[in-house]
Amino acid sequence: MEQRTVEVINPRVPMFGSGCLVAPGVVLTAHHVACSGGDMQPVTVRDKAGRTAEAEVVWADAALDVVLLSADRSVLGTDLSVARWGELTCDYPAARPMCTMTGFPRAMRLALPDDPHTFVPDLKSVDGHIKPETGSRGGHYGFELSDASTGSAELWRGMSGAGAFCHDMLVGVATFASDHWQGGLLYVMPAARLFASPGFTDAVTSVTGMAPQLQPADLSVLFTDVPDPQLSSSYLLHARSAVVPMSGMTGQLDTLDAWCRTSRSTDITAVTGMGGIGKTRLVTELLHRLAQPRPEQPTARGWTGGFLADTPLQQPPPYGMLATSKYPLLIAVDYAETRRTQMNQILDILAARRGGQPVRVLLLARGHDNWWPSLRLARQGTSVISTGAPVAIDPADALRNTSTESAFDDAKRAFTKRIRALRNAGHEWATSPLTPDTEEDGTFAGTVKPDDDKVISLHMAALAEVLTTLNDSFARHENPMDVLIAHEMSYWRRIVAARGLFFDENLMRTLVSVQTVTGASRRSDARAAVAAGFDVHYSGFPNTAPHDGDRLAAYEDILTAAYPSGDGARWGTMGPDLLGAALVAEVEEASDQQFIEQLLPHPHLSTEQRHRGLTVIVRAAPDQPALAAGAARDVAAAPKQLLSLAARTVAAELDPEVARPWLLGLQEAITDQAQQPDADQPTSAWAASVVSASLTHLETGLEDYFASVDAIPPPPEPGSTGHDDDDLDEDADDGEEAEADWGTDTEDEAEDGPEDEQTAAPDARAPLPPAPAPHRSRSTKTVHVHTITSPVARAVLTSVGLAHLALVAFVTGSIAYSSDDFTGPTSWLLPPVIALFHLVIGLLYGHRKMPLSLVAAVLPPAIIVMTVLCAVNFSNMHGVHLNPVTLGAAWASIFSPGLLALTYAVRAWLGQIRYVDTK
Repeated sequence: MEQRTVEVINPRVPMFGSGCLVAPGVVLTAHHVACSGGDMQPVTVRDKAGRTAEAEVVWADAALDVVLLSADRSVLGTDLSVARWGELTCDYPAARPMCTMTGFPRAMRLALPDDPHTFVPDLKSVDGHIKPETGSRGGHYGFELSDASTGSAELWRGMSGAGAFCHDMLVGVATFASDHWQGGLLYVMPAARLFASPGFTDAVTSVTGMAPQLQPADLSVLFTDVPDPQLSSSYLLHARSAVVPMSGMTGQLDTLDAWCRTSRSTDITAVTGMGGIGKTRLVTELLHRLAQPRPEQPTARGWTGGFLADTPLQQPPPYGMLATSKYPLLIAVDYAETRRTQMNQILDILAARRGGQPVRVLLLARGHDNWWPSLRLARQGTSVISTGAPVAIDPADALRNTSTESAFDDAKRAFTKRIRALRNAGHEWATSPLTPDTEEDGTFAGTVKPDDDKVISLHMAALAEVLTTLNDSFARHENPMDVLIAHEMSYWRRIVAARGLFFDENLMRTLVSVQTVTGASRRSDARAAVAAGFDVHYSGFPNTAPHDGDRLAAYEDILTAAYPSGDGARWGTMGPDLLGAALVAEVEEASDQQFIEQLLPHPHLSTEQRHRGLTVIVRAAPDQPALAAGAARDVAAAPKQLLSLAARTVAAELDPEVARPWLLGLQEAITDQAQQPDADQPTSAWAASVVSASLTHLETGLEDYFASVDAIPPPPEPGSTGHDDDDLDEDADDGEEAEADWGTDTEDEAEDGPEDEQTAAPDARAPLPPAPAPHRSRSTKTVHVHTITSPVARAVLTSVGLAHLALVAFVTGSIAYSSDDFTGPTSWLLPPVIALFHLVIGLLYGHRKMPLSLVAAVLPPAIIVMTVLCAVNFSNMHGVHLNPVTLGAAWASIFSPGLLALTYAVRAWLGQIRYVDTK
């Protein structure tokens, strides 16, 4: 983190040391460096680029030997974000994190060449480990260096005040070096002790615009991060930003607090309630309360914890860390109904531990009837669960102790206060600055009101009213959603402009909607989603040129910057859920109900993204019923791609109150689709039976009811021209782009088929039919699959393949034209014939998926055998007289990989034509 490192100089002593920029213009350093002898006067701060500013003391604690300074933010750390604060909470040697520290130690002072008596400090970065027990009795961390030692603590002078980072979180400040251990041990004042010092968090809040949150740094590879402070609607409304003080839910908070403090070593419970009523905010408040020492035990260590990441940053996830926490631990899991596999992994690890600090697993879900009983039954009687009574939240609970009007006014004041704090801390306002005469408790001229009784709707309406006061252009909107989306567009405009691109409002609306629907766990998913978004946005334009790759990459970067994930996923999304769903609904309406229909079956999307998209849409159904209706029509039009996900996987994750109307809507859409003139009746009947089975399962709970319904749809009727394509080969969903054409006996005839057929994507749950025979009818589908191969791999395969052909030609040519054993016209034809066979096999087997037949199976081995026989003769001709079997095996080990490389090189360049029998 060298970009945060500054040099701190107290010219009055003189004294020099290091410091850490925790925000633009905000420096954390050692007290004995900046305030030697109690001197509280300004000091000089200089960054590594040589920029200098005067810094004043904002907060100081001589006992902890730490001080907080404030300097001109336009000079120091202008482009830096606010630092994350962390602590080391686990002792798990198998995944002990590497820590980093950068400063200006005395050992790095360099004498000027033209003035040997003048020394210039230089930077030194060191890596090491912080083992929680080392130095703990003295209240310090012991930073054990792994890549440097000076042999003397004296040479570490000047390192005092350097920030110690673990996983990009500031975990402490270096204060002194040990006189022992050959200069290989530095002592660090933990950030946790700073948080416990009076006035520290208030001082950090005043200079950064946000209250600091202490997170478990070592568990950050498993937990989601708190959101970055931004003047965007998403950040201000994010439950973990805690902008608006929590109102109501005191009973649930007390219940969960008491549950955490029971004598059990491990326990699980659930918090349930509809979306937007404050579940995440409740857990955020619970984490904050548990972290504070109790009045009756002021010296007792508080709890640690966080929200478990859906996509952990470290893979495979080191879940074993959760069983080694040094402090009481609370693990919160959002959308728990969709994460059963992850839950089982964690509960198995916790069940196996013996003793240790209390661990609580808190599962958040919109309902519990579909998943909680089975989980509780599976774990009942084990060491990880007691009664397992869930805590339910009603919409009225969030406003239990206040009126709607009071809560509305409190929220407006809180948003105004946070916006002002962020503005004062240097965060640029995306539209217009906060006017100086705007008071925290002033009156607001807006008239926007919440749409329902959810607390999130109230907060969105309050924020919308604040925004209309700050920007007159927002006053034209009557709906709070429209105000927030309009403000979010100004946020997008700033990010796009920073990258030098033209801001296309409609394109950004489409792409952010795609991001909201599909998500992206990996960069490849994000790029696929952006490509799909461009296709959907520009659909209907004839003869459109292929999208520019650099432009697609730029927009993928824009979406990543606008909504970072907070965990190991590539993307986050615009939030809260209600706001994201409102934007998607606007885009769907603007596209004449085509957005969802074109997006979900798009061939670029993975099964995981389709799954997520259907889940997002169905969850939004109570607030955006048109989205669910559009998705149901989409599933009915492409059942072989989407129905198993929609009617089985997604429906099984939903609570019955949500799953039932979704399945009934699917049933109605499938019935309407079956009445179309070009409908594929067998497929429609199969789709109806799948939905019927799902409804029966929902009502009866019979887990094996699906066994009576085939997972694979029937083939279409001869001559059917239904809208749903057959599934492609499974490889098309694993990093491949597929193009489908209807084929007959020849490829030329395939080009005469319908041009508007939709490319299908595979259903991960349904096995594919076997490859058809070479003689195909008009109902046979030609699938052209392009494998995504890196340029390096393609170059290597091509080089090996060409070298293989050259070797074959050289060996066969040598024996044919140089050996006395080969004479006559036949010998002259041998080299070109064998080389040609190798080339034909590479081209034919590489570019086409060959049907299973005797010739197809025997031809490649036969050519290899012929080539090996020639090579054995070549070896004998040059005096190599080994056992023929050994010699033949050696040559076979050379020619076989060569022919395989040639085949895959052809496939990498030309793609592969595959066939799916639809009869």
